[in-house]
Amino acid sequence: MKALLFCLTILFVAPLAAEIVEVSNFHEIKKYVSDETLVILDIDNTLLMPQQELGSDQWFRYRVNSYRKMGKSYQEALELALPEWEAVQNITAVQLVEENIPEVISSLQQQNIKVIGLTTRGLALAMRTVQQLDSVGIDLSMTAPSKEEIPLLNPHAILFRKGILFTAGTHKGKGLQKLLAKVDCKPRNIVFINDKRGNLRQLEEGVNELEIPFTGLRYGYLDNKVRDFRPDIADLQFESFKAIISDKAAETILNSKG
Repeated sequence: MKALLFCLTILFVAPLAAEIVEVSNFHEIKKYVSDETLVILDIDNTLLMPQQELGSDQWFRYRVNSYRKMGKSYQEALELALPEWEAVQNITAVQLVEENIPEVISSLQQQNIKVIGLTTRGLALAMRTVQQLDSVGIDLSMTAPSKEEIPLLNPHAILFRKGILFTAGTHKGKGLQKLLAKVDCKPRNIVFINDKRGNLRQLEEGVNELEIPFTGLRYGYLDNKVRDFRPDIADLQFESFKAIISDKAAETILNSKG
């Protein structure tokens, strides 16, 4: 009897399985997926990136830091840099982070695995994001837990559209909680792939409250590119914003100026 009570106590107090794992390639996600997994995909620097330095995730952080050096508060810097980044997103062409990403996603969808996107992007870029994904052969609505467009409050407006949860900078874990409650979905486990460990931790918090096992995959494929970001090239591209020039063309101009 004591042994039984001990086992029940262990089951009751044992924490849910949760871990964050480093991965270098997108296809590694398959190792962590089973039949009742909900797979959640970050967008920027995980699925997509601009075809040039301008408009990249690292460029956005560079712009925020530039405004901070001018004496702006973090919130002021964010409010100045965000419209710039959104403006570039509305005109830039994008490319896949890895060429095999659509194939990996499609294989999961063909197994009827639930797959959705989750992004810090806001409502203003919802349609544009769908267009960008479509341009590289990705459709995240195929096996999403709902085909409907779902507006939510968290406490700010967030949106689920075409299989993508647009959190508009609010807490990702809380946003996911509201979505899963709305569509009555409780997966056996959740796998989230994202290039930033902080975003993985944020989602982990929300998932733990739902008592669902969680695996966060810290995706490092673009680490070197992020580290080697060229602000001089991005600045030149931003100057000719209406007609974005390539990284190679910008470097040629810079070299000609010495």
